[in-house]
Amino acid sequence: MIRRLANLRSEQGFTLFEMTAVLTIIACLLVFLLPALFEKRPDWIPLEQEVRLMEQDIQTLRLMQYSKQDQALMQFRFRGDGTGYLVLADDRLLWQRTFQNGHTCTVPPSNRIIYFKSYHSIYAATWSCRSATAEYEIKFLLGNYQMAIRKVR
Repeated sequence: MIRRLANLRSEQGFTLFEMTAVLTIIACLLVFLLPALFEKRPDWIPLEQEVRLMEQDIQTLRLMQYSKQDQALMQFRFRGDGTGYLVLADDRLLWQRTFQNGHTCTVPPSNRIIYFKSYHSIYAATWSCRSATAEYEIKFLLGNYQMAIRKVR
């Protein structure tokens, strides 16, 4: 047994077990730390910027509605938990956004989905988005697919 332990020790470097352990630790660090290095989103986004992103998404949907006549049903669907929204076309997810932690929007349950290509309504929904420092009231107007944004505080 003593001879066997002596054979595991290398006189000129690491043993196979030690090298495997070191490489495993390095691989774990790379797997868990690299996504944080390549994160494109800043650490904290103010609510105002997220509301502007929402406005850009509505404008993008307007352009898509005019340019893609083959898509019958385009939706701007708000998540029920208040943490973001989804954009769908013909029940296919186009993109989604998740709000920063601490930012939430409250939406009446009947107004969680805004349908584009529906000319029957002038006024669709009022969403209230808030964070610790700001609050916005957002009204979606369906007649011309616009958003009316009012800063409450």
